[in-house]
This record gives sequence, C-alpha cells and structure tokens, in this order.
Amino acid sequence: MFKIRDLARCFAGAKLRQTKTEIVAEYGPDRVAVGFDFGAVVFINVPDEERARVVGAIVKDVARTEPHPPLEEDFQVELRDGAPAHGEVRFDRVVVPSLDAPTVDVIALLLAQSVAIDYYEEDLTEILAHLDRRTDALAQRGRIPGSSRDLIRFVGSAISTKNQIIAALAVLDKPAVTWESEAFDRLYRDLRAMLEIEERFRALEYKLRAIQDTLEIFLDLHNTRRSLFLESAIVILIVIELVLAVVKSV
Repeated sequence: MFKIRDLARCFAGAKLRQTKTEIVAEYGPDRVAVGFDFGAVVFINVPDEERARVVGAIVKDVARTEPHPPLEEDFQVELRDGAPAHGEVRFDRVVVPSLDAPTVDVIALLLAQSVAIDYYEEDLTEILAHLDRRTDALAQRGRIPGSSRDLIRFVGSAISTKNQIIAALAVLDKPAVTWESEAFDRLYRDLRAMLEIEERFRALEYKLRAIQDTLEIFLDLHNTRRSLFLESAIVILIVIELVLAVVKSV
C-alpha cells in the first residue's frame, strides 16, 4: 500500500495532479505515469531510464516493507487516428484515438488492478504452501507444529495480507468517468473483460476463503489444546490438594 504524499516525491520533474487514492504524473505529450494507493504504478510512454528511476525510488522510500520485489508487466497502448471513441480492445493491446485524461484514467486503473491481482496471487500462493506444510505435519504428528506464538504470528501475518488484498481490490468499482460517457464505459467494460479481472478476482476470493477456513481450524485446534492443558492442570491441582489433605489427616 502506498501513501500518495510519499509517492508524489518519486515523480521529480513531472507535472502532478492527485486525489486521495491516485496521483497522475505528466511528463509531456502522451507521456504519463499513474500511481495508485493500493500499490501499483502504470507508465505510459515514459522512457525506460525515468521508469527505472521512479521504481527504484518507490522501492527505496515508499515500499520498504513489501515482502518481495516489484512485479512488472507490459501491455501495448496504440494511438491511431480514426480509432473509435470508445477504443478498440484487442488480445494484446488497446487502440485509442488519443491519451486524454479520461482514457488514461480508465486504462491505467484496469492495468493496475490486473497487476495487483497477479501480485497478491503470489502472496496467497505462499500462504497456501505454508498452510499445506502445517497440514501435512498435523496429519503425520497429530498436532500443529511450532509454538503457540509462531502459530499466532503466522495467523496475524495471513490476516494482514488478507486485509491488504481486500483494501486494494475494493477499488474494483467503476471509475466516475464511466458514468458520464458511454464511450468510456464501453472502453472500461471491454478492457476489463479482456484482462479477465472478474474471473481472476473470484479466484483470489476462493483462495482467501480457503485460507480463512484453514486458519479457523488451526485456531480451534490450538484453543482446544490449550483448554485441555488448563483442564489437566486443574485436575492435577485438585489431586495434589486431595493428597495433601489426606497426608495432613494422617
């Protein structure tokens, strides 16, 4: 997750406009970068050197706590005179007549969401692999491996990741410009369908539910084991008290 005010410092020399959730950096005609608070940045026609500089600044100063390196993807945006106002979405590109602000907003948002889904897919895959190892150990040994503190830390980490994903992908609502223009609404719907945002988001939701169900089972087992320990301790104390009472009576 990015703070927009921190992200703004990474776009030195660009003309900036920003809202609470995103920042647009204009480098010149048809050269723009858009950063989103859910942790994604989209570059359109920005030179490689500047792109590398911005990403380096973000990794160093803004995303210091991210668990793994940035995930990068390429997608072609073609400018063509005479292209439909709503754009033309193809398998590997989108063709638009110009890069005006509403067009940039729609394209950048969907590309950012697409990369965010892939990024969090990696996080969930790691969590599921960790859960598989604990489940295998549970099946073999009959108990959850590791200490109670380790389990609680892992649960806390998984919940934190889940909350980040929910916060990031809660932006799946349509941008405001699509409510004001049929052309931009169609561009949004066509590009969203081509990128399979809905289907991939459902796959993330399925994994999130699987993780939540498994964590609930682990916590129930942990609480049960703790309850049995406390009950056993109470029984032992009662037995000791009875033994002491018998000794004193003798």
